[in-house]
This record gives sequence, structure tokens and C-alpha cells, in this order.
Amino acid sequence: MTPDEAPAWRRLSPLPLDRLVPLPALADHLDRPGVARRLAEADATRTPPDDVLGELRSLGVAAVYDPDTATAVHVNALNAVLARHSGSLAITLGVNALALLPLYIAGTATQRDRAGAVLRAGGSAAMLLTELAHGSNLARIATRAVPDGDGWRLTGEKHLINGGRRHELLVTLARVDGGEDLGLFLAERDGSVDALPAWRTLPTAAADISGVRLDATRAQPVGAPGDGAGVLRLTLALSRGGIGSLASGAASGALTQAVSYARERDVYGEPIVGLGAITEHLCRATALDVLVAAAAVKATFLINTLGPAAAHATAVAKYACCRLAEEAVTEGRTVLGSRALVEEFGYAARVRDVLLYGVFDGTSHILLDQLQWRLERFAAGPPRGADGYRTLAEAYRTGPQPLVQVARLRVRPFAPNPATRAATLAAATGRPAVGALATLLRRLFDLVGRARRSGRWTADQAWRFAGAAVLAEAEALLAAVELVDPHARATAGLSGRAGEVDEAALGYALGWRGAVLAVRVDDLAADLAADDPPGPAAARTDDLLVAFAAERAPARAALRRWLTSTPAGRSRSGPIPPPAAASDRPARRPEPAPDGAGPGDRSAAGASR
Repeated sequence: MTPDEAPAWRRLSPLPLDRLVPLPALADHLDRPGVARRLAEADATRTPPDDVLGELRSLGVAAVYDPDTATAVHVNALNAVLARHSGSLAITLGVNALALLPLYIAGTATQRDRAGAVLRAGGSAAMLLTELAHGSNLARIATRAVPDGDGWRLTGEKHLINGGRRHELLVTLARVDGGEDLGLFLAERDGSVDALPAWRTLPTAAADISGVRLDATRAQPVGAPGDGAGVLRLTLALSRGGIGSLASGAASGALTQAVSYARERDVYGEPIVGLGAITEHLCRATALDVLVAAAAVKATFLINTLGPAAAHATAVAKYACCRLAEEAVTEGRTVLGSRALVEEFGYAARVRDVLLYGVFDGTSHILLDQLQWRLERFAAGPPRGADGYRTLAEAYRTGPQPLVQVARLRVRPFAPNPATRAATLAAATGRPAVGALATLLRRLFDLVGRARRSGRWTADQAWRFAGAAVLAEAEALLAAVELVDPHARATAGLSGRAGEVDEAALGYALGWRGAVLAVRVDDLAADLAADDPPGPAAARTDDLLVAFAAERAPARAALRRWLTSTPAGRSRSGPIPPPAAASDRPARRPEPAPDGAGPGDRSAAGASR
């Protein structure tokens, strides 16, 4: 399959989407032009898309979140489907998974049965965590839970809550009986719950992002009353993989719209997709789309078999997918030019909505803090031990597992050393760029060791976070190699080949993003040199740049052939057609320049307007 036929999450998934009932029906419904129009109108009027939500409920969307039937594969695959069409719709439905995860992890059968009944009746769940005064520092919340007979009463205010004015089930983080312990509590909307005004957010304009005031609201604890912090930690370890899938849907939607626009937009007598600069932006967007999807799919299938033990993969997905999806949307915005900033053309919503995912369920700094902790451990000793591919292969061949069971698994965290994994893949694929990625990771770990010895690691959070960001994006590259390269697929237990466009996108990603990471490692080394103790200088990455660069030119050529061919002229399974000409544009007579502009102004810059 190509991006013309299916989004990247679907193409890279080891399990075909058509087996994930009811997702095929939901995806087909959202592809209808009338649905897109109504979702755009909902954003324009800042009104929840209740008609579309009702239609999806009639098609069985509640089964994706119902504790009796929910699986991580269904939830995350649906996240990607929804976010491809509308960020507002995606988070309005997706919050059900986040809010109900504590019930999957620690709730009673009675609580889960009640949640399922509410969902099947058309209701929804919300997660009440944030208070304005305390932001992401949940340890300082002021909302209180006090015992009352055989239950508890909640009092306090929560803000920036997804579904705060509308959703019926309220899973609430509160301070237990005025003490230091935190608890998660399940309440239902009644007369003691006041809906506070909605916030006018930049992204997801049609979503209900609002506040809730609780006034002695009856509730029951989810797990033991003082276990809220632990249950929440497990919840976020699972939910962050879902955010990666939201980012994947956003990247795929942006790519589809940008490619369609470039193929149809004719400014100089031919579609602008033939302009070299425009094509390069689309090559980058295609490569980013594959990277984001690969990290999201990998996290999903590890959750499906390991539960919270997949926390490293979900942290990578949350950080890297969101960061790279923002870049993908920016590449598309550059293709559309000023039209990307005009509401009526539809792309402006993508520009806004993708910004949300990076702060959803934890800001990028929170994720970098978790990743730097893991980076330090990778660097603490030589890369040895198992590469993890037996476990990953098992994950990729395992069908969807009940989320209630998976969420309660307590197994050893899965975080094999990425330098070891890259070395295994380099041997399997014979690709110098993959070997260069293994070397890059070893050099990163060496720099971390130097920083620890000099005291820089402890003293400089910004340096630690910069290293952690390199780790996360390198992990995304490894995930793409595992899911796309034919020899690496065999190492990861996958049969068959990925599509030709995906293989070209992988080559472009290795050539482009590999070089970007190499330069960032050099920058970390230079920054460290000022206070590093005397000794041999850190090795530069010039040799790695050569290995990465070798991938880029042939990959660019293959992507250009796909981009500049007409979808109707290709068979659904046929190869990418050969190029029509070596130049970016056919020769032609100069046209009169508009508004007194010179010939040099006929360029990608003008084509985007």
C-alpha cells in the first residue's frame, strides 16, 4: 500500500485494520465528504460534533472503550483514525480510554460494569487531574476526598478538563482526608457537580475543554484510597502510547492533504508537485509520517503484551511522535503556503491541533525527564545483553489482548539497549546507515559518561534533556527500520515486505534524520568540551554523515517518482513508475510575471500561494 491508499499506522500495523471491528466501519464513515464538512463546521462554531459522535456510537464505537471489550490495539488504532480527520473528535472520544484506564488497572468488577453500561448508553468518561494553581505538579493538588459512611465525598475545582461540562463519569485525583496521600475516585455527574465555563483553546476548538466544581460529590475509590499516585503512574505509562497514535493520525492527515494540494495546484502550467523544493518538503513529510507511525505502532503492540512494562516505548512514542508530527505538519504548511493559514482550506485546523498532543498527558519536559533517566542507565555500562527481538517478535504476532488483563500485568520493564539493537539490525540489513546509527548511540552514551564524571550531568538539566531527545528520535528510527526494512522485519518476526513508498521513506529518514542526530551529538560534545576533564577529545560524527548521506539520494528519487505520478495511473500493487524527466520541470516559454515580479519569483514560494 502507498500513502494514497492507507495512512501510515494502518500500513505498518502487523495486524490488518479490517480485523479490528468496528474500526473499518468507523473509518469508512469518517471518509465521507459530508462528515469532513460537519467536523469543520463544529470547529468553526466551537461546538462539539454531537451529530458525528452519535453516528459513530450507532456504529459501535463504545465497544472500543468498554472494559468488557477494550484492547490497546483497538484504542490506539482508532486514535490514529480519528486524529487523521479531526483533533477535536479524536480527543473527545480518546479521553474515554485515559479516564477508564485506572478502572482497568485497579477498579472493581462493579465499577467496570457500571462504566461499560454508561458507555453503551451513549455516555462518556472524563479524567479530572489538573488544577490551575498547580499545573502538572499533581502532588500539590488541593481537591479533597473525605470518608462518608461507606463512600467518600469530593470537594474542589478542576480545570482544563476534556469533557468537563458534558461527560458523565468523572475519574478524579484528590488528596485523601486532608493528608499527603493521593487517591483516584470514581464519581458520576449529579447535582453536586457544577460545570464551569469552557476555555477557548487554540487547538481542538470543538472539544469541551472546561472546568468542574465538586461540592461534596459522592464517589468510590479506584483501588485503595491512598494508591492514586501509583495507579496514575501506571495509567500514564499506558496512555502515552495512545498519544503517539494520535500524533500519527495527525501526520498522515497532513501528508494526505499536502500531497493532494501539490498534485492539483497549477500555477505555472503544471502541478507544483514537480517543483524541486515542493517535492523535498513532501519527501520530508512522508519520511516523518513513517517515523511517527512506526514508533506509535511499536508502542501499541508492546503495551498489548507487556502492559505497563512497555513504559520506555510509550515514553519514546509520546515524545518523539508528537515532536516529529509537528514537523510533518510544518512541512505540509510550507507546501500550502498562505492557504494553510486560511480556515476555509482546512489545513489551519491541522496546524493548531497537532500542538495539543505534545502537552496531552504530560508535557515534553516531563517525558524528557523520564527518558534522561533511562539514557543514564544505558550509558552506565557497555551495551551488552539481549537485544530484545524475541520479545518484540512475540508482541508483533500476538493478537489484541483484553486491556483489563494487560493493564494488570506486572513484569520486568522492557528496555533493551538501543545500541545493541542497532548493531543487530546493522548485521541483519547490511545497511551502513543502520551501523552508523549504532555508532551514534554508542557515542551518545560515551558523552553521557563524560558528563557524569565531570558533574555536568547532575548540574545541567538542559544538557540531559538534549541528550534524551536524541535518544527518543534514534529509537523512532530503529522502530521504522524494524517495521520497514525487509531483513529487519524478519529479525522482528514479521513476514512479507513493506510497501515501496515506505521503504523509500525509511531510506530518506535514515539519510536526513540520521544526519540531524549526528550533528546534535556533535553539538552536545562541543558543549561538554568546555568543562570536560583533559583527555582525548570526543570523536566527531563526520564518518557517520557519509553513511547516512548514501541513503538519501536514491530514496529521494523513489519518493519523487511516487509523488509526481498520478494515483489513477498506478495499479494498487504495482511498482513506482520511472521518472518522466530528470529535471524538476519541463522546459517551456517564460510566462508574464504577475504584478511586476521578475522571472526568479516563479518558484516554490510563489507556487504555494
